[in-house]
Amino acid sequence: MNNSKTFLGTEPVGSLLLRLALPTVAAQIINMLYNIVDRIYIGHIPGEGALALTGVGVCMPLIMIVSAFASLVGHGGAPRASIPASCSLPCCLSRAWAKGRSPSPATTTAPATGAG
Repeated sequence: MNNSKTFLGTEPVGSLLLRLALPTVAAQIINMLYNIVDRIYIGHIPGEGALALTGVGVCMPLIMIVSAFASLVGHGGAPRASIPASCSLPCCLSRAWAKGRSPSPATTTAPATGAG
């Protein structure tokens, strides 16, 4: 693999997909095998194996949901989700955000508190 990251913009998408997806698939397979072997060991616990397997079976979907959410945020879901949020900002903040700079203090106003 190139030491520079220019290959992401120059190589065909198909070869990039294959090159970057293989490590991800390998990691998922290793994780799955770890979970299977872990369940085998837990199932062989004398006396408490069945109860322990029940606990693992109940917690595993929760762990998968948390892992999926972490993967979503880690792989770019947060910027994608923040795009619609920019539409609800005040006009001057939206324009400044779109241009990649901070709004000037003269264009922003503090909201009225109503106390008094």
